[in-house]
Amino acid sequence: MALSVIEFQDPTGEIMVARVPFEGTEEFVTGSELIVQESQFAVFFRDGRPTDGFKSGRHTLSTQNLPVISKLVKLASFGRRSPFRAYLYFVHRKTFVNLGWGTPTPIMFRDSEFKAVHLRANGMFSLRVGNPAVFVGTILGTQALETTHAIEEFVRRIIVSRFARLLPTILKSILDLPLHYEEIEVGLKKEVHDDLEQYGLEVVDLVVEAITVPPEVQKMIDRAAGSRALDDSEIHRYQSMAISDALRDSGEKPEGAGMIGAIGIGAGIGMAQQLAGGGSAPAGGPPPVSPALHWYAAIGGEQAGPFSLQQMVSKIQSGEIARETLVWKQGMADWVAAEQAPDLSKLFASGPPPLPPVK
Repeated sequence: MALSVIEFQDPTGEIMVARVPFEGTEEFVTGSELIVQESQFAVFFRDGRPTDGFKSGRHTLSTQNLPVISKLVKLASFGRRSPFRAYLYFVHRKTFVNLGWGTPTPIMFRDSEFKAVHLRANGMFSLRVGNPAVFVGTILGTQALETTHAIEEFVRRIIVSRFARLLPTILKSILDLPLHYEEIEVGLKKEVHDDLEQYGLEVVDLVVEAITVPPEVQKMIDRAAGSRALDDSEIHRYQSMAISDALRDSGEKPEGAGMIGAIGIGAGIGMAQQLAGGGSAPAGGPPPVSPALHWYAAIGGEQAGPFSLQQMVSKIQSGEIARETLVWKQGMADWVAAEQAPDLSKLFASGPPPLPPVK
């Protein structure tokens, strides 16, 4: 049946493009009333080709305002109310807001600090049809996208693709991510705007809400951020405390345990200094042990130590180290008897002379 009034009303306000009829074609007649709502744009299609376009308002279809269709079907030969078969698209030109985008799967990012990192990102965007004629000719024509959901999904894929391409050009390490959020947003909006312009679409706004990393990488970032927050005076203070604890442990734990604890603490301090930019540990090993821990002794046929000078004095006084006990410290070429070692020989000489013989 021929239509006398042609219009499309969207009470939801969520439909970007609607087709009348939904499938196939309809018989329209000249003299029918075409009502195009505010912010709508109407385009007739015949044989898959866009023909005449109508802006918002009330239009009476005639051979004067349907020149393309008149040429295609020769409407004049049918008289005043000539019929023609076609279908019609109503394009809504309002701004569609609160549309979400996100990476469906993690994207690979080559990080200068953490090597390869999998990132996820999400945000919001606003979209509208900027050029209805181009939109109809590309999205509806070449892309064959008609539903609002399909068009939104098409735009989301473009945003994610451009995000993955843009990120390495701005960011070198995710440690610097907070400093570049705004730059990433501005750059992504421009990239997507330029890409969608060819489809007659316009991105009104685009927001990057979050860029996230796997939990294990986030823990590494938190540790690095905490280390960078220490200034030089704090690092030296923690280093002094670590050495003090190591000296205490060396006296309380079995021989060798204190040394292992001191090395572990020293390595941790060296890592903190590297993260804070306050110096670097020597290549190939941990930082040198404190000079106070440099004495070794052959006790019970086994090497023991390291011991501080104070500990060596205590062991000599208790008899655990005798004159003939072999000892060694950093800087000595070989093991020597304790009574011949520098800093120790005087400890043996300080004892009383031997008793005179009994008469």
